[in-house]
Amino acid sequence: MKIYNELSKHKIEKSAIFLHYTGSMFGIGCSAFNKEAIAKINFLKNRKDKSGYIALIPDIDWLKRFDVQITPEIHRILQQYLPGELSVILEVPDPRFQYISQNGKVAFRIPTNKLLREFIKNLDQPIISTSVNISGGNPIQNLDEILARFKSWFDLAILPDDAKVDNNKPSTIIEFSGDIINLIRDGSIPFSEIELSYQLPQILFVCTGNTCRSPIAGYLAKRIITKEDLKFRVASAGFVAEGMPISENSDRVLALNGIDASGHKSTLLNEENLRKSWLVLTMTLKHKNKILQLYPASASKVYTLSEYAGFNNDVADPIGKDIEYYKNTFEEINEKVKIIFEKIKEER
Repeated sequence: MKIYNELSKHKIEKSAIFLHYTGSMFGIGCSAFNKEAIAKINFLKNRKDKSGYIALIPDIDWLKRFDVQITPEIHRILQQYLPGELSVILEVPDPRFQYISQNGKVAFRIPTNKLLREFIKNLDQPIISTSVNISGGNPIQNLDEILARFKSWFDLAILPDDAKVDNNKPSTIIEFSGDIINLIRDGSIPFSEIELSYQLPQILFVCTGNTCRSPIAGYLAKRIITKEDLKFRVASAGFVAEGMPISENSDRVLALNGIDASGHKSTLLNEENLRKSWLVLTMTLKHKNKILQLYPASASKVYTLSEYAGFNNDVADPIGKDIEYYKNTFEEINEKVKIIFEKIKEER
């Protein structure tokens, strides 16, 4: 069995059965469109039916290939949690999924591992993913054990050098029914969090210390949401420290515009508040790039404030400047936040 830890220059046969690493777990897979390969996996695992197979795709736009129709609300959930440990059951009219679909529906997920996503792109077909085990047994997540017991199952393996299992929890599986989300399988992401994100998507504003620019953006966004009765939440965060008060001049400039920000305390950016946010808007390109460096799986939802509003400049740091500079910063952020919410309303 050939093990690839980078993309192969050789064409991979679409009938191949392979060991792969999703970013959190090892799995067995093949093309989701190959009847013979799927039947062989069923035989190897002693599976009696085709239920439970998850289709892995490299990005959300692939759903358009298969004429999958999703609402803006569902798209936000996909954008928020994928790539990640969430599988979403969707109606799929494309007949090529007939070997894994159940009542015309398929569970889709985007794996966090970049190598696997690139492999799927090169294969140019979605793949199935299922645990390495005999049906009814515990999933095997030790690579040495997998190779010792099941090596003969695989034609090849796609495994990054740093593949390891830190979390034995499977992906959370959900299904949409009208305006309701149904939990199909509990897993890595709390279902209560997903429900809240579906009903009230969160927008996260980020700057360096979360004491000047991002609080201004956050409070302005909250005012628009309250005034227009929009179904969104707002948070802000930074890279420096937890629990710091808003800067004096940011507090003053907000107060001059009828906003009380005296209760603000800075929040540190982390994996959890990123995961809980549908849209992440940074004040500068440097902030955006730092997030993508630390949390590359968040790429589909991180933009600079200016970028999302249709501009190409950073919102400069006013720290240490006089009140007039802060007033100009306020006006710049206010203009862009208004544009962003007009854009969001058009997408609903």
